[in-house]
Formats: sequence, structure tokens, C-alpha cells
Amino acid sequence: MAKQTNSIEGWCGLAERDLSVAEHLIATMFPLPTQIITFHCQQAAEKYLKGALVFLKEEPPYTHDLAELRKLAEKHHPSLVSISYSCSIITQFSVQPRYDWGLDISEADMRLVLAHTKTIKDFLAKEIPELFF
Repeated sequence: MAKQTNSIEGWCGLAERDLSVAEHLIATMFPLPTQIITFHCQQAAEKYLKGALVFLKEEPPYTHDLAELRKLAEKHHPSLVSISYSCSIITQFSVQPRYDWGLDISEADMRLVLAHTKTIKDFLAKEIPELFF
């Protein structure tokens, strides 16, 4: 398996795929696999932020904490403080939904996470359009 380069295109391309998978599952599956959808949304937001870090010449750390990623990027791009709330909401749905079989994520929570993921994507597209190709 080829190693993924630490590139803007690599991170943001993977983010786009995660978000597309989440939207595809919402459109095609019943009952909705809310845990899987929220996990893909969190992964998309994380990868968008890691792509932003690469663009800003910061090495993305190995973390799923979106607030930590945002704070690193905010040092170079202060306007990223605007997505603090979205990052804190989504971080709650990082790795745990993937491994906690007893976790019950409601459809409302899933849609909230999706909306905040899109908020992060849209904000980054406006503030750092170079992330999107």
C-alpha cells in the first residue's frame, strides 16, 4: 500500500470522500446508520483541518481533537476562531462512535454533526480557497 503524502490534496481529497460517503448513506440507507455517518462527518472535518494545517505550513499532529487542530491553524489564520463551536460539537463524535456498539446516536444528533461539518468546510472554502481543487 502506497503511503499517503502529507499534502493539501491528500487531506482534502480524503475529506471530500468521507463527506460524500456520509451523504450517500443518508440518501440510500434505512434505517440510517447514524454512528457510521457521524464518524465519517468527524473524519471529514478532521481531514479538512489537517489540510488547512499543511497549507499553513504546520505539521498536522496525530489527534482526532478538532479544537486542537483549529487552535494550531488559528495561530496563522485568526479567523478560524469562528468555527470553534462546530469543532467542539463534532469532536464528541470522533472515534467512540466507531467502536461503541452500545452508543445510540439520534438522527437529530447525526444531522447536527453533518451541518457543523459543512459549516467547517464552507468556512474553510471561503477563508482558504486553495484547499479546494
